[in-house]
Amino acid sequence: MSSVVDGTTIPLLEKVAAFGESRSLVLASNVANIDTPNYKRRDLPVQQFEQALREAIQTGSDRNDQTVAGPAGLAPQLFQPREAGSPSLTFQDNSDRSIEREMMEMTKNLSMQSFAITLLTTQMSMLQAAIREQV
Repeated sequence: MSSVVDGTTIPLLEKVAAFGESRSLVLASNVANIDTPNYKRRDLPVQQFEQALREAIQTGSDRNDQTVAGPAGLAPQLFQPREAGSPSLTFQDNSDRSIEREMMEMTKNLSMQSFAITLLTTQMSMLQAAIREQV
């Protein structure tokens, strides 16, 4: 089955959906700690993940290469939360929280993840239709 989907964008869309899931957990943690003194917001490296996807799409030869996929199927360094600086002011308790920013990031992340899942569902439906016609 893997050879059937290797020539499609399904492996990359799976990575986008998994990245979105991991990022939503990190962003939810930021919201949960909004009132925690000295808490620094965290995020996943979105730009690095997007660059890895771009490189995988451009090479096109192996969509499961090591820039996006590792031994466990996902590059660990792209899924590790990092302290993310905030463009907003730092408060007196040394935190850099902004509920508005976090909610905006959660909404953008949800949109990206929903888009990837919708494309995955569509591609899988087309694949099922093609398989049914061959029988």
